[in-house]
Parts: sequence; structure tokens; C-alpha cells
Amino acid sequence: MKLNERELANTVKLVTSNSISKLGDILFDYVNSVWLSKLGNGSFWMAVYQSSETIVSVFVNFIGGILSDTKQRKSIIWICDIIAGLLCIALAVFVPSIWLLYAIIAVNIALSVLSSIRDPAYKAVFGEIVRKEQIGRVNSLLESCKQTIKVAGPVLAMVIAKFFGSKMALLLDGLTFIISGLLIRQLDILFETEPPVAKQSNFSKIKDAFKYLLAEKNILIVIVFASVINFILAGYELILPFASFAFSKNAYAFFLTAESVGGLLGAVASNLIRKELSSKYLFWIIAVAGLPLAVMSLLYQVSHWLFGPIICITLFNFCVSVFNIQFMTYIQTNADMTYIGRVFSIVFTAAIIFVPLGSFFFQFVMDVKDSVDYLWLGGLLTFVAGLASVIYSLNQRRAE
Repeated sequence: MKLNERELANTVKLVTSNSISKLGDILFDYVNSVWLSKLGNGSFWMAVYQSSETIVSVFVNFIGGILSDTKQRKSIIWICDIIAGLLCIALAVFVPSIWLLYAIIAVNIALSVLSSIRDPAYKAVFGEIVRKEQIGRVNSLLESCKQTIKVAGPVLAMVIAKFFGSKMALLLDGLTFIISGLLIRQLDILFETEPPVAKQSNFSKIKDAFKYLLAEKNILIVIVFASVINFILAGYELILPFASFAFSKNAYAFFLTAESVGGLLGAVASNLIRKELSSKYLFWIIAVAGLPLAVMSLLYQVSHWLFGPIICITLFNFCVSVFNIQFMTYIQTNADMTYIGRVFSIVFTAAIIFVPLGSFFFQFVMDVKDSVDYLWLGGLLTFVAGLASVIYSLNQRRAE
């Protein structure tokens, strides 16, 4: 079944908006990271810059989920984008150099607040602009553009900053947010979701979301599984920059390219899946993803040729890309639209908490320069996926 005319128009606007916004994110982070790195105490301010957005997101995500389920989702998204754009333009135009450091930190925190309010509504709005059976296709298109921009974005950001300067780069960044917001404002809502009539406290609304997940065991199992996978993937992200020590001199550069290729191919392949995958298949995607990661160290030790590990990284990211798309699609198509914003706020908060924990845990237990780490991480992914599949099957039998 194809997208109809109105769905196609919505998809084009959504994908274009997302692509422009992602480019703006890369531009903002690149310009600010380069500027902060040149300061005398640059590493400290970089840590403040990066950690502040994480801390803020933990507290604001739930507010975003509540607003998404009680207000117009489209309005939340485009208003947040416009405000973000104006903040970036103000940072470029009105802030004197003497206050720039503190202004960058403050604006980054403000953008994190806006993102935490916006993101649950953004993921939830899919069910209002296309039919449920088309959500997977939209997610695949978004991921394809994301992977493309992930490759081209840093190069473009570097060129813009070098030839036009940081101020102009921030101005362009502000414009990307505003254009993104204006595109979202033009979305044609096809399926209205009625907000709840009964008035409740914010705490009660969050409590209701957790009660909903406890009642919907299949969705809960998938969310817990994805959180544990994020914990393990944090270990992968931790050791990857040290690949040049674990393998050969230029391994990290080759692996980054392999990541992008695998992610893009995964997004394209996911678009070919014409029906929604069940929870069971989500588990097996990760089980398969762990296999190439587990064997890449052995391949290199036997052959001392980097081609094998490059293929393994490509296959691994292919599977992870398919999983991410199908996971989002599963939540978007199975969660009740009354709770979906709060469900996504729980998903995002869990990811924010588990990823730093995973980084610190694996930094403590692994030698990041040892290629054997990839074997342990791959085996762990496959084991966790198998365990989740067993738990899911037992839950299905109880339900029957």
C-alpha cells in the first residue's frame, strides 16, 4: 500500500524539516565545540557543555511527554523550533564576546529543554499524519536522511565555519530551526487525537503512563530490552575511538565510514519491510547484530587484514539501524495515542540514564585498547536478545 497524496506531502515536509534540523544541530555543536576547545580550560567547559544537556533532559522529558498527550503535538513541535532558532540568532547577533562562553552554555541548556519538550511530541505526531501501516516507511526515510547528514554534515559545518565564521554559522543554524518549524506548521493533521478531558496533576499523569506500561507487558518488555541494549551499545561507542590501538593505525576512520554505510543500508532495507515486525523479531535482529561484532577480533587476529572487521562493523550497524527503525515503529503503532507522548518520554529518559551508566561501567571493566572487547560486547548482545526472547515467549504463554 502506497502513501496517498496527503500522506506523501506530510512525509516530504517531515523528512525535509528533520534533515534541515539535524544539519542545524551538527552546525551548532561543531561551532561551539571548536570555540570551547580553544579556551585555556577548554576540556572543563566542554564537559559542562555536554553534561548540562543530559542533566536537563532527565528532568524535562516527562514534562514533554505530558504536554504531548494533553496539547496539540504539531504546535508544540513548531513553536519549539521557532524559539530555538531565535535563541541561536540572538546568540550570534546580540551577545558580546565577553559573555559568549556563558551564553553558549545557557543557550545549549535552553535548547536541551526545548528538545526534551519537542521530542515526545515529534515521535507521537507520526500517528496523526500518516496511517499506522505507513509509519515504518516514514521512519526508514528519516533514518536514511539522518545517516546521509551524519556523513556530510560535519564537513559542511567545517566549511561554513571556516569561510563564513562562527557568527554566520550560528545565524544559519538559527535559520535551519526556523525553516524546520515553518515546515512542521504546514503539516496536514489527518487523524485527530482527543486530549483527555479529566484534569489531573502532572504526577498522576506520569503514574498513569507507568500503569499503562505495566498493563501492556509486550511494550514494556521491548522498552526494557531497548534500554539494556543502549547500555551495552554505550560500551561499543566507548571503545570504537580506540580501534586504531586495537586493530591497525587507520582503523577508526575506516570503522566510522563502515558505520555510516551500514546505517544507511539498514535504513534502505527497513523501508522494504512491508509489515510491522513483532517483538520477537526485534530481539532476533539484535541477536544477529552481536555475531559480526563477536567474530571481528578473531578475523583480524587470524588474517591481520582490516577488511574483515570493516565488514563486521558494517553488518553490525546495518542490524542496529534496522532495529532502531523497527523499535520506534513498534512503539508508534502499538502504544495507545492517549499515552504515547509519555511512553516516549520514558523511552528517552531511560536512554539518557542507561547510556552514561554503560560508558562508566565498561570503562571500568574493559581494556578499551583490546580487540577482545568486541567479542564480549557482541556475545553480550546475543545473550541478552536470547534472554529477552525467552521472557517474551513466557509472557505470551501466560497471556494465552
